[in-house]
Amino acid sequence: MELSVIITHHRELNLLKKCLPLIREEIKGMESEIIVILSEYQEETLSALKQEFNDVIFLPFEENLYFVRSINRGIERASGNYILLINDDVMVSPGSIRQLIDFLKTNEKVGLVGPRVLYPDGSSQPSCFRFYTPLTIVCRRTILGKIGFCKKINDNFLYKDKDIYRENGLTVDWLMNGSGVLTRKEDLEKVGPLDERLKHYFSDVDWCRRFWQNGFKVVYFPKAVFRHYHGKKSRGRGLLSLLTNRMTRIHVADGMKYFWKWGFRNTDYR
Repeated sequence: MELSVIITHHRELNLLKKCLPLIREEIKGMESEIIVILSEYQEETLSALKQEFNDVIFLPFEENLYFVRSINRGIERASGNYILLINDDVMVSPGSIRQLIDFLKTNEKVGLVGPRVLYPDGSSQPSCFRFYTPLTIVCRRTILGKIGFCKKINDNFLYKDKDIYRENGLTVDWLMNGSGVLTRKEDLEKVGPLDERLKHYFSDVDWCRRFWQNGFKVVYFPKAVFRHYHGKKSRGRGLLSLLTNRMTRIHVADGMKYFWKWGFRNTDYR
């Protein structure tokens, strides 16, 4: 099998019903499979989905797996030579999946590749980044981000010193997994699945570091384009959000686990 598409889903049915037909159209003619992991599924919803999308593999779970375990359950089921990870709020553009596959086929040293990501209105959404430091988080998540020193740190984090839209691709530290990344099954088997000590956040940063650690490049490839209906569920207002927003608490906990694992200094793997 050439391609396995792994899609995470949690409750937002309308977006999934928009995402699946686009994926179907894109992989037409390929030997492929679509695997959807349903967190906190409802039986009537699952029955309706199976009827409407009878060629899709649905893996239902009663609990909320969050992003990391959802992806890993899909990876365990996948049999394609190439594996595309994507959230159900991402809409692929015509030709984009084939472009990503062709890029990996002709770039053996690249282990992970991601597309240019747009908001629904067509404006660019950041999806490639330099590795975090604790200071990066302070500058991005607090009012200090408005001062000149932090603005430079944020611009560096977002690769604003580079022409990221060149068609041949830009080698980057890490890519946002949820908005779509493609890898080879054989490379994934060497690197391993996502780290389940993390629930949701920083798992993509951790995974990309492990790709680099195993000798694989990570590349942002803007010729392929996805659209992402992105919602910042962990966005909160100061310390109060730690009490009121569960995703903020998960974000903080995952960040602490990430830095405990990797330390506070970045490594240049290139």
